[in-house]
Amino acid sequence: MPKLDKLSFDEMIAISKKMFYGGFAFLPFLWLVNFIYFFRQTRKPAAPKLLKQYVHWSFAGCLVWFVALTIWYGLFVNERSNWGAVGDTLTVVIPKGS
Repeated sequence: MPKLDKLSFDEMIAISKKMFYGGFAFLPFLWLVNFIYFFRQTRKPAAPKLLKQYVHWSFAGCLVWFVALTIWYGLFVNERSNWGAVGDTLTVVIPKGS
């Protein structure tokens, strides 16, 4: 990607918008990259409101995905053996002794 100092705010908005909508394709890491890449630009006084919205919504989406995957992982690890055949079907490698 080009240096941010050389981009206009319109170009930044276009890139941020693509990364934001790309995150909906089950790519929450893209939202995190969008946030990290453009966060400093949103702190500038001249930063457009639309850029700030895409960056902040990307961060919020990334947090939601992180929380959801963490909850799923915790449930799966602790309750897999109680789920019977469904738990075994979802498991790629069945641990010995369970």
